[in-house]
Amino acid sequence: MSARRLASLCGYALGSLARRGRRSLATLLGLTAAVALVAGVTLVSDALRAEAAEVRARAPDLVVQRLVGGRPSLVPLSLARAFEGLAGVRRATPRVWGYLFLPSISGNVTVVSRVPSLDAGAQGVVEGALPEPDARGRCAVGRELARALGVRVGDKLVLPDRTSTGASCVVAGVFVAPLALHSADLVVVPEADARALLGVPADAATDVAVELVAPDEAPVVSRAAAAMDPSLRVVDKALVERVHALVYGRRAGFVLGASVPALLVLLVLAIDRASGLGTSERRELAILKASGWSTRDVLAMKTWEALLLGTGASALGLLLAYGWAFWLDAPGLAPALAGWSTLYPSVALTPTLTLAQALLVTALTTLPFVALTVVPAYRAAALDPQSALRQ
Repeated sequence: MSARRLASLCGYALGSLARRGRRSLATLLGLTAAVALVAGVTLVSDALRAEAAEVRARAPDLVVQRLVGGRPSLVPLSLARAFEGLAGVRRATPRVWGYLFLPSISGNVTVVSRVPSLDAGAQGVVEGALPEPDARGRCAVGRELARALGVRVGDKLVLPDRTSTGASCVVAGVFVAPLALHSADLVVVPEADARALLGVPADAATDVAVELVAPDEAPVVSRAAAAMDPSLRVVDKALVERVHALVYGRRAGFVLGASVPALLVLLVLAIDRASGLGTSERRELAILKASGWSTRDVLAMKTWEALLLGTGASALGLLLAYGWAFWLDAPGLAPALAGWSTLYPSVALTPTLTLAQALLVTALTTLPFVALTVVPAYRAAALDPQSALRQ
């Protein structure tokens, strides 16, 4: 079939869509809504996985915890010295951190003691400065927490402790990092203040952050830790990565499952196409056959119709999904996928739309739609024109 003939068939298909404008517009809008919903969930979940990967890149290679009765407990400081004696371990740093309930926001915040060896990359993501390790009474807070409490750099913040008056600290810095998932509810204080707020004794820590010479040696160090003390639990980055993939994938499935009514639009359109052509379309195909069109020409024209509608809906749906996810920061969708509770971070999602994703969404939308359009068209075109016109 020549290029000129193909162009003529494409032009006739456009005219046919224009003659059935209402039905074509309804089909286009239904397919666009379905594509935008599925593509939006995919883009946001992929962007959140990329955000989690950035957080993991700044995390220690291993985190060692002690379990008592199946729940995390404090670890002795001597454990860090024992780990530094293992082969393949570059540094083992005890950390003091925990959760503190703030009645003013009716939620927990994460109190972390500043460890200079672990926050080297955080200096560039703080407005103001991090508190010095020995500067008691100073803190750095996450941007969302500062916004919820209405505090800025230089203001005084009172945190509840075991006394009736609470412990006050001066806000020395506010995290304005792009890694908002990591720092939204964060309060960084000197170690002495963290121990006082969380009730951690001087000879213990919450866990031990282990930095390895080579990350591939994580399984070896984990087995050595199990042999050292069976009550120890070692969490490596590979495990955290699998957990993130599982969590975001499951939440994306939940969101899509809750959006079944919207996705039913696509199913209704598919059933409408599969149930056969309307009377006017059958008459049109019969007239075309009677005027000399071949069955091949009819199928090519109907294929062009489906391709124009399917690709147009895919393009519009992808554009809407991209704007929803990355220009508007996915309102209504990002909180459901991120899973935050009281202090939801304002995450500036990094665009992650790739050619493979666009082609996949287009293929999943267009190919079934073309098949559901061409099959009934072939049945109608295969009939004798006189018989079809009499019907």
